[in-house]
Amino acid sequence: MYNRDNKNMSSFFFSLTLLFCFITVSVNAQTPIPVPKARPLYDQCGSLTKASGGESTANDDVAKAIAALKNNDAKSREQAAAALGKSCDARALDPLHDLLKHEDPMTRIAAIEALGRLGDNGSVTPMIDLIFVEKDWRVRLALVDSLISFKSGPARSAVLNGIANPNGEDISDVNDLFVRCSAVLSVNQLFAVNYSRKAILFLRFFLTSKYPSTRQMAEKTLYELKNTRNAPSEFRALLKVETNPEFRRFAAEWIGKIGFDGCLDALAEAAANDADPRVKQAAAASLASLKNGK
Repeated sequence: MYNRDNKNMSSFFFSLTLLFCFITVSVNAQTPIPVPKARPLYDQCGSLTKASGGESTANDDVAKAIAALKNNDAKSREQAAAALGKSCDARALDPLHDLLKHEDPMTRIAAIEALGRLGDNGSVTPMIDLIFVEKDWRVRLALVDSLISFKSGPARSAVLNGIANPNGEDISDVNDLFVRCSAVLSVNQLFAVNYSRKAILFLRFFLTSKYPSTRQMAEKTLYELKNTRNAPSEFRALLKVETNPEFRRFAAEWIGKIGFDGCLDALAEAAANDADPRVKQAAAASLASLKNGK
């Protein structure tokens, strides 16, 4: 009697364990991988005023907003920073720079956004410095938004090499990868094209990850490149002039997958004349796929 009851209890707990595992796996399997997007550029102030304060109602409002940055209420700080970002007043710069060190990540984000909208080049270095110590992915994404909006080489190089660049690390954190892939797409939207190709090759590196979620997001980002300004010409250039055959094969394969119809001539040339047979094969397959409308 005891053995039969014990056996029944064991079967019950075994079944319950299987059910729990099934539920856990089902929930995890349904978690979607987010699709990164290129970040829109801020409309920055053309120039900043340098009023000393007190001459007008507008100046008084700026002084009040600067004072509100020290408010204990987080929402009040965020609202004050947003107002300063629209003020085009140089007095806002130093207080907002100080706010980059605030312990609250949402406050840091508000300061980053405000500095990006003010557009003073003196804000670039403090934000670049923040890249190397900031751990919160939301703050890092805000840094992409602000820095990409500056028309300076150091700012945009920081987005490419300080944020998008994995530096050889296999990224496992989906949020961190989302920021990096957003940066890749953003630099491919710039009129300055000298950042685009290296960013695309970061995606190739992500495709080699041992983490399925990393590979999946890399693929989603590659497909999203079709909506960017520079990607078609960069893939074409990779296929035509890159000396590394693995890079040419990557370009040939993804031209077909993404659907860059303007690269048909480059694919035809590679399919006929590339020195590497694997590149020729990939180019021929993509060429056929594009011609068949698949």
